Amino acid sequence: MQPRLASQGLVLAPPPAALSTQRSHRLTYVRGAVASPVCVAVSVFAACVGLGYAGALGAILAMLTVVGLGAFTARYKLVQRHLDQQAQLRMRTKREAVRFKALRPGGPVRQTQYLGLRELVEQVERTDSREAARFELQDLLDHFVRLAVNHQRCLEALRLAGGHDLPLAIPIIDVTKSKRRREIMVRRIRHRDECLRRIERLHEELEAVDELVRLVAQRTACPALDPDFDREIERRLWELDEVDEAYNQLSA
Repeated sequence: MQPRLASQGLVLAPPPAALSTQRSHRLTYVRGAVASPVCVAVSVFAACVGLGYAGALGAILAMLTVVGLGAFTARYKLVQRHLDQQAQLRMRTKREAVRFKALRPGGPVRQTQYLGLRELVEQVERTDSREAARFELQDLLDHFVRLAVNHQRCLEALRLAGGHDLPLAIPIIDVTKSKRRREIMVRRIRHRDECLRRIERLHEELEAVDELVRLVAQRTACPALDPDFDREIERRLWELDEVDEAYNQLSA
């Protein structure tokens, strides 16, 4: 079908969804280029110069000229690559702010642990970005933060419930307490035990994430063995043997 259309001089147009996506990407780059600090600074400077030479009309024309040039530069791959990097940097900064806000109730110990893991993840990303993407280390840091938040909430629940003040068990016959009070205390003890089990499980999961990030960092830091190492040595040894054999034949 397509060769027949091509032979008749007809061109298949891309689907409307693809065109809409391309337009949105172009508009995103244009907005990023126009709103960039460099474009804004040059626009203000041009407006000041235009105001000094031709008044308000000159300032408006100068600013529109700079904005148009900024929108035109959004077509270049270098500018688009820079805008993509800035967008990724803003997203990462926002992500880090959300993580630190969530970790704040956990105290400095948990924050220090997270900073160590984040440094390892950044080291892996610099060394081998493919390995970092394969193991989804940034998502693993998000998982660590969620576990830390749940762990801290369980600790707060245990503290608010006064779990340490509760006895290990309620005697079957306790004349000093009514039946309803004994039932409530049994439920409190049951909830305290469940909360303690959750705290232990979350702690183990946190340590497992810590160990996993360190394992990936170890694997990435250790260089892979190149099989050509042995070949290079063997080739030179073979050449030495050939030279010695040639000398022996000449001296014979």
